[in-house]
Amino acid sequence: MSAPVPFIAHFAATKGFRYEPDADERWLRVWEPFATLRVPLHYEHVLSATGEIGSITLAMMVHELPAPQLPSGVRPVAAWLAIVQDTRIAGKFAITSDRQLVFGEPLDLVPMPRQSGGDAWFDGVFATFGETQAAVTEALTPSLKKLVMGWQTPLHAEVRPGGFILCASALPPDHAGLSWLADATTQFGAKATKIRAPKA
Repeated sequence: MSAPVPFIAHFAATKGFRYEPDADERWLRVWEPFATLRVPLHYEHVLSATGEIGSITLAMMVHELPAPQLPSGVRPVAAWLAIVQDTRIAGKFAITSDRQLVFGEPLDLVPMPRQSGGDAWFDGVFATFGETQAAVTEALTPSLKKLVMGWQTPLHAEVRPGGFILCASALPPDHAGLSWLADATTQFGAKATKIRAPKA
């Protein structure tokens, strides 16, 4: 059982989220497996909100790392994850700039083919995946690339028809990390709902 955490409860109350320290994981597990993220052992401290076009869920995903110095032999590690359902999103691709592999899968295990993000400066930071290059080119717009590059933090983002997943894996699971991800999720959603304008 996870006890309520005061800063999370306060954040939820002031931002319009429903807070469940121990939540029913079924809604979160429906989105698994992820493209570039490892499936966590469990989720806790889930915040959720529903609107006219979808929903947003912020949750702490928990993994374990080897820790021979501890009696259990493992130590928990956690990061905030956002899962957004948005009926306006039609694209499909995944990007990651996380090279630590604490929360991410090795790139050769990603279930989609590696593609180009369309620019050398972007490909130098992010690994991009999609079923086809054309699908990536349509959905991964210049404004979305500029946004994620500007954040300058290891990131996992996966866009699917009907929603997206976002994780800034290097940010600690504290108040600052939660606030950052909530704001970043809103920004990412605003960009992800816009498709590339057709060429004249």
